[in-house]
Amino acid sequence: MSAVIIDKTPAAPAPRKVLGFSALFAASIGVIVAQLGMVSLMQGVGIGGWGFFAALAIAFALALANAMAYAEMALMMPSAGSLSSYAEAAVGNFPAILLVFAGYVTPAIFGLPVELILVDGVLQQIVPGVLPPFAWAVALLAVLAVLNILGTDIFARVQTTLSFVMLVFLALTGLMALGGQGAAPLAGGHAAGFAALGHDTVVLGLVALAFWVFVGTEFVTPLVVEARNPARDLPRAMILGLAVVAVVQVLFALGAAFFVSREELAGSATPHLDYVVAVFGPSAKIWFGVFAVTATASLLNTVLAAVPRMLKGMADNGQVFPLLGRTGKRGTPVLGILFVAVLPLVGLVWSRGDANAIVPLTIAASVAWLLAYMTAQVSLIVLRRRHPDLPRPFRVPGYPVTPLLAIAGMGYVVVNSSPAPEMTGQIVAYTGIVLALFAVVGAVWVKLVMKKGLFEPGTPAGL
Repeated sequence: MSAVIIDKTPAAPAPRKVLGFSALFAASIGVIVAQLGMVSLMQGVGIGGWGFFAALAIAFALALANAMAYAEMALMMPSAGSLSSYAEAAVGNFPAILLVFAGYVTPAIFGLPVELILVDGVLQQIVPGVLPPFAWAVALLAVLAVLNILGTDIFARVQTTLSFVMLVFLALTGLMALGGQGAAPLAGGHAAGFAALGHDTVVLGLVALAFWVFVGTEFVTPLVVEARNPARDLPRAMILGLAVVAVVQVLFALGAAFFVSREELAGSATPHLDYVVAVFGPSAKIWFGVFAVTATASLLNTVLAAVPRMLKGMADNGQVFPLLGRTGKRGTPVLGILFVAVLPLVGLVWSRGDANAIVPLTIAASVAWLLAYMTAQVSLIVLRRRHPDLPRPFRVPGYPVTPLLAIAGMGYVVVNSSPAPEMTGQIVAYTGIVLALFAVVGAVWVKLVMKKGLFEPGTPAGL
């Protein structure tokens, strides 16, 4: 008589359906309202003048196309794995692994260190010498990692508050500046500010920088499995989030042109701080420190919520180390959160915390992200053709023109991503080294561990 073996390993807790529209909206803009977005905005206005606003319009259109593509695929294939699940079903495991690491792990290495550099730079000006360099930033990262380990409901409460506070701050600052209600406007007032924007404009070379202002709305998609009504709330949260942010960021950017010279905006490591001081006076440095921490916390909190869940989804599919799929008592991917929390520290050491590396690091992260977005659009097209009968609660309007235009536009932006020749080498080095490493590791993993073809598509959930 053969023995019956009963597996007593406790199952991982099922994700709790705790997230409503406000939490999804907050998560969709959590990356956008960070300091990095503000600095990209200020430096873009300084470098490109009116041309940067044209670059913003192009970046917004591309971001909107991406949001709709992710919304369609997330609702068609609800999974914490997000892009890895979509790409696996469309083009195979190797592109899925490479592009999640390119689009989400790589920006955590490049983009988050910039945010840590910025918050440290602001706080060191406000309270110099109280703590060693980057101690503030590392402490904030540690606190948010713990909050995310404790549970999604805590994340939702924290993120909703952070995002709302930052939107109000950006809008009020821009409106006050445009209304001339500031401490130290430029000589000549609004007329001089508008005139300065018209000189030496740059458009296409700045779209990659402008793209950062709208990047990351898809960070909400891994939370689809924890949403109460995803079919109704997810597309609305992503599209409305982008629209609200576009209006607020344009107000903020236009106001800056009346209070800070283009040269200072382009050359300062903390142009957003210079802008706020010009509008509200020197005493604003103190309370701006609170907003700087809030903005950084918004970005870190969103990344720590979303990327570990992507990695957990990949671990469940056998695409990464199983350890990254383990969850704690509250159902959160503890080891994944700790892994992602370490990534910005790697980038901080690599860049030596140099404020001059902010623009190249930002563009390198944008390029990696754009490559992931292009793959998402390709996945959308392949899944429409290969699995036309899968239920799609939301469909991208204007298909197939919309995704094809998005792919062409993003490809052009990647090729023309460097705003200055002297930055090209740094940008290529940052992205090339990391993507090459991930490509080698991903190929070895698929062939030797998963024992599958590199481009062998999987079966979508639901078939």
